[in-house]
Amino acid sequence: MGLEIFKKLPLGGVDRRALVSQLAEKGAVVARDLLGRQLPRVKPRGARIAADTAVLILGGSNGITRQLAVQLLFGERAAVFGVHYDSEKMQIGGHHVAALREAAASEGLVCEYFNRDATREDTIAEVIGELKGRFRAVHLINGIAAGATKRYAQHGPTTVMDVDVAFDPVLQVPDAANAAAYRKLGLVEVEVATDLEIERTNKFMGTSSLLWAAPLAAAGLIAPGESVVAFCDYDYEAEDPVYAMGPLAGAKVIQRETMQQIRERFGVRTVRLCYPAVCTTALGAIPGGLAMFAISAQILKERGEYQTIEQLAAATIDLWREPYPETELRLDEAYQRCLPEWHRRKDALTSEDFPACFSKLFDGSPL
Repeated sequence: MGLEIFKKLPLGGVDRRALVSQLAEKGAVVARDLLGRQLPRVKPRGARIAADTAVLILGGSNGITRQLAVQLLFGERAAVFGVHYDSEKMQIGGHHVAALREAAASEGLVCEYFNRDATREDTIAEVIGELKGRFRAVHLINGIAAGATKRYAQHGPTTVMDVDVAFDPVLQVPDAANAAAYRKLGLVEVEVATDLEIERTNKFMGTSSLLWAAPLAAAGLIAPGESVVAFCDYDYEAEDPVYAMGPLAGAKVIQRETMQQIRERFGVRTVRLCYPAVCTTALGAIPGGLAMFAISAQILKERGEYQTIEQLAAATIDLWREPYPETELRLDEAYQRCLPEWHRRKDALTSEDFPACFSKLFDGSPL
């Protein structure tokens, strides 16, 4: 392939001191401005969510589930509770929460967030205590993305093609719409996960839905035949050298198994929310993730089938629209169709093509 190895750094290598100062200076304004630009585009999608119920979202302070909260609040007028664990000095999530709360309060909407570890028993008890007595039932959406982006020992370490893209230092997502942010096409190393990393991944991304569903049901907040329990999934390819051969896949398998248990035990719909590769903080941390996104987004834009995060969040509202999805909601069909072409382009890609091969991402339209 003739590509050099580069180190994949957190948030694209943003200087931590600069990050802290920029976030302190600009975080609140940037979060408020982003929400302000998005709100005029939010339209009701006809969700059937009863007024005495709430939607509880785990994780995702800066990705699809943040956008889903925007759609639920301002499009569907639903009550939203969120739980995610962010550093107030280092992460944008707290500023997004403040912007959401402020806008929701101005419209008389219920928007509550807890900056807590969503897998701790005391966190679960605290949140359920806030929900009980205020709401008859709860819908649970699990968007936790906290796992080891490595491989199992039996597969060993490897390298994968990736794109080195600078991150926006305030929004903390890859600046993928900016051609100047594309620094290098190369290879990144994928390490072997430790037993502790595997255990942690299984806890956060494997069993966490059941951790919440059981006490919610015990508190009478899971309504059989009405409540929905869903988790944000990625339908990875069987030969994906990172996702399919490490703890991320193992945790997904556990998550799917526990969703079946939740369905059987509590009589609720359990739904996999199948999303394409999207330009988020979490995707930027996965070796090969930005190459997966950039090439697939280029193809989908050429075909007129690309969906922004806002569009994906709006489409997720089909969870609460008839005919109700029973086991999965496929929002990745166009993405799955483009994968053969994705492989062809990836295998043919050279440094000489870079970054002009991603020209559709630089056309000024939102990602």
